[in-house]
Amino acid sequence: MRIAVKLAFDERAALRLLNWLAQENAILLRAQPDLPLLYDSGVTYRRETDETWCDFLNMLAQGHEDCDGLAAARAGELQARGWRALRPGDDGYAETERSRATSLDAEVLLTTRSRPDDPGLYHCIVATGAVGDGSATTPAPGSA
Repeated sequence: MRIAVKLAFDERAALRLLNWLAQENAILLRAQPDLPLLYDSGVTYRRETDETWCDFLNMLAQGHEDCDGLAAARAGELQARGWRALRPGDDGYAETERSRATSLDAEVLLTTRSRPDDPGLYHCIVATGAVGDGSATTPAPGSA
């Protein structure tokens, strides 16, 4: 199903929607534990000209996403799979593996280098105990 929502841009509203999408992804991942982790899925980063936010299943079918969709997917898998979604070398891996936390607090954040009076390009990242960039370790097309 395709649902289009047109909004006047507002950072707080965008964050609420992206974090809602992360929660929906967590629900999907809990219901379907055989789905691959984001970094094992083959999904690549691709910048979009029009914003289309996909849930985890549609992202897998599409095969690519930009930073907002990747961040919502990563936050959702951290919420749903906890320590099992981390790898050695990830921030917090050792402590989280020891605790065997089944769910991690994770949320999507927006970053920008723009000035408040001159809005510009935003980038989505995932925040847990440490901040991570979901698109930073997702290969661009042709680079894998």
